[in-house]
Amino acid sequence: MSLKAFHLIFVIASILLGLGVGGWGVQEYRTHGELGPLVIGIIFFAMGIVLFFYGRRMLKKTKDIGYLALAAMFMLEQNASACAACFGESDAPMADGMNAGIFTLLIVVGGTLAGIAGFFIYIIRRGARMTSLELEEDSPTI
Repeated sequence: MSLKAFHLIFVIASILLGLGVGGWGVQEYRTHGELGPLVIGIIFFAMGIVLFFYGRRMLKKTKDIGYLALAAMFMLEQNASACAACFGESDAPMADGMNAGIFTLLIVVGGTLAGIAGFFIYIIRRGARMTSLELEEDSPTI
């Protein structure tokens, strides 16, 4: 998969996520009247709209770059030197920098995934709480 195709798929997925969470926020505001989900919904709708225009701009900017031309560019001979870890110098400053970069990326990706998981746990718990409240309201009182 080329970088252009990956970028396009990622932007489309982000647009759908933004519009989906935005729709959820507006729906939550309509049903429960809380202001927090409405604010989140508006922010995510705006994100989806901005990403739509960004995606259009990216496609216009890269219209001359075909997928095969981009793949061929990556297949050309590249003159690059191996890093210190590949040469066996695991205590070199370059290897320390690479390890720091890997740990930073792990923290960023792990934090993002934890945030997404926390959001879905919040939705599941809130749904269960709302269901139990609705069941209590529907049960007859003696």
